Amino acid sequence: MKKSGKPEFNELVVCRITTINPNSAFAKLVEYENLTGMIHVSEVARRWVRNIREFLKENQYLVCTIMKIDGNHISLSAKRVSDEQASRKMNEFKREQKSLKMLEILAKNMHIDFEKIQDNIGYPLQESFGSVSKALDIAFKNEDLFRKRSELEKKWSDAVIDLVKRNYSEKVYILKSELNLITYKEEGVEIIKKVLLASQKSGFEVKYISAPKYTISKSGKNFKEIQSSLEAESQRISKEIEKNQGVASFEVESRARK
Repeated sequence: MKKSGKPEFNELVVCRITTINPNSAFAKLVEYENLTGMIHVSEVARRWVRNIREFLKENQYLVCTIMKIDGNHISLSAKRVSDEQASRKMNEFKREQKSLKMLEILAKNMHIDFEKIQDNIGYPLQESFGSVSKALDIAFKNEDLFRKRSELEKKWSDAVIDLVKRNYSEKVYILKSELNLITYKEEGVEIIKKVLLASQKSGFEVKYISAPKYTISKSGKNFKEIQSSLEAESQRISKEIEKNQGVASFEVESRARK
């Protein structure tokens, strides 16, 4: 399902290289209907390009930014897109493609043409939410908000909500805090056990690595809440150890497993 019209100046777009010349390359804007742009050799990379084919290949997908639109001529740049921007845009594109595949599945399940799904669901969701993938995420997390914002007929909104319920699963994040715990009291081992047992009773998973290293971990659906909870619990443990003639330090993961 393609976007209509033309992209805007500085917009990030996903492109597929179709033709490579010595001093330029032409690329199809895959999110748009029948639009092609040109990447001049000077806009391929941040360093000097001796041979454009060292950087670009036919059928390669990459993220570019729109430099200029003059009638049907679109100038693209790859070098003005940061790695972070390219990664984020490509991930958004892949999520959108996955969402469109889900709409194709819906069409098959309902025994109707995909064009009808596009007209009654796809395009209206793009208009209301900016993308089909965002619309499906909201449909999964908040049915009432989805129905209100989408303004779809009940038949279609019911079909979308049923689709996401069957195919989506909420992300569960797992975070851990690595602790170094030492106490110089004779009963130091028992003190550490007692402090960590309190964490276990509070819902944290506790693991002994090798003295003086331990970990506590927690899982949940809200990344920031888990991270904050681990931070607070790690601070509690550290204070308890320090009260008992000990030394403590910790580090909470900034990224989570899913």
